[in-house]
Amino acid sequence: MDISAIYAAGLARALTHSRALRFARVKVAEIQLYQASQVKTGRAVQDLYGVLGPHIDAARGAFRERFLIPLNGVPDYLHQELVKTLAREDAVLLGPSYPGPLA
Repeated sequence: MDISAIYAAGLARALTHSRALRFARVKVAEIQLYQASQVKTGRAVQDLYGVLGPHIDAARGAFRERFLIPLNGVPDYLHQELVKTLAREDAVLLGPSYPGPLA
């Protein structure tokens, strides 16, 4: 087996993960920036998804199309970032109607 091919495959996979993670962070940052009052309201009523559903669904759809459908094995970094950043590490804040991780 050619070691350079193995290295290239590993590097490509690492770059894919890096791109997916950055994409997720940017999408969540955009929601925070452009929907700041809705984020505050969603946190207050513990239902970020209920308040920001269309924005979260758009980000989820874009993430799915770009990273989950063509490349199996990529974790749902968008879900992780939603919990970490928007919900401040409290998944309950996403609300009862939040569908959960994509992957």
